[in-house]
Amino acid sequence: MGLGRKGSAREKIGSNMIICHCNHITDHEIREIAQKLADENPGKPLRSNQIYRGRGCKAKCGCCRPMIEALLLDLGHEVTIAHREDLDRLRQRRFTAAPNDCPGFS
Repeated sequence: MGLGRKGSAREKIGSNMIICHCNHITDHEIREIAQKLADENPGKPLRSNQIYRGRGCKAKCGCCRPMIEALLLDLGHEVTIAHREDLDRLRQRRFTAAPNDCPGFS
């Protein structure tokens, strides 16, 4: 079984990688939500906030935003990147830990 190729072990197992630990959002869910959004609004860039809303939740710590945005770009979608100030504001609202601490990895 080759990795990273059609018919890879990952595809055969059908595993999902958790991207957002706070809201338990997987890469598979992000792909589905992104495709639905792209179909509904062709030509419009996607934002990570739309992924959270599509899942019925909101960003909590914001640590997963760069990964969500990278996944969307990798899938070929136009993406509006979250501003650093937005991420800092999200972290300050909910957590008193150092800005680089992610609760999903504690």
